Amino acid sequence: MSGYQLMSPPRGTASVSQGDALLGRGRPHTPPDGAPRGATTLLVASGRGGSGTSLVSALLAVAAAGDGRRVLLIDADDFVGPLALTLGVQARTSWQDLRGGRLSPADVATPVSTTLTLVAGGAARLASAGLALSAAERRACMRRLGVLADGMDLVVIDCGARIDTVLAAITPHADERLVAVAAGSDPVGLASTYALCKAVHTRHGALPMDVLVNRHEGSEAARCFDAIDAGARQFLGFSLRLAGAIPPDPTLDTALRAGMPFPHAAAGSPAAMAAHEVVMRALTTASLSRSGT
Repeated sequence: MSGYQLMSPPRGTASVSQGDALLGRGRPHTPPDGAPRGATTLLVASGRGGSGTSLVSALLAVAAAGDGRRVLLIDADDFVGPLALTLGVQARTSWQDLRGGRLSPADVATPVSTTLTLVAGGAARLASAGLALSAAERRACMRRLGVLADGMDLVVIDCGARIDTVLAAITPHADERLVAVAAGSDPVGLASTYALCKAVHTRHGALPMDVLVNRHEGSEAARCFDAIDAGARQFLGFSLRLAGAIPPDPTLDTALRAGMPFPHAAAGSPAAMAAHEVVMRALTTASLSRSGT
């Protein structure tokens, strides 16, 4: 039995009830003619650094994997690549090693458990790697990773806070969503999340966009979402969807700083339970979309 099954929390009450109420909100996402329909893909991104996209991505991926879903987790960071360290695995390659055909997509996939596969980020490990990736090379590498999604139920891509990373990861396909992580109720935090949604909307106007409020819960999380959504409705002409909220979890933070393995540190924690609600809601939304509901 995989240790990641410890992460599978009971289905409880969502942290923010508005998430279910807003389940049907958002614009239809129509892929280009002939484009393949892939696994449900969550592009986890933020408008400013420090919002917690890596931890949120890990929580979502491990929660789904612990629930028996086949999950591909991609660390799109091409500088640090923190997810391998977070999950406690040693990845000898990164997705940058796909550049120029150095390695194949299968070569950069690191099994974490029977249901979770990681593609690590960070600098390329090969000695011949030297120059920084261009935007075109980054997009090409992300496209090549698409073959790993075959047979997966969920793909989670940690895009961090760089807009070029987000844009490179967008395919697009019908089951792809942006999950904009908002971690501050201050004006700068709210404005940065709105700016992320605006930038992505400018390039990919049909891509569904969700807001996930990190380190807040209840009415405070709802206020964060309402402020960002109000800006999108007034200035961009569409409504966002509330994906949910991840509450502050000092116990999880302390356990991780103490070196406890991620699945054990997160098991049964408030953050893990909230992440489970978020990812199950996302998979349900995708299922309803496929059925034409």
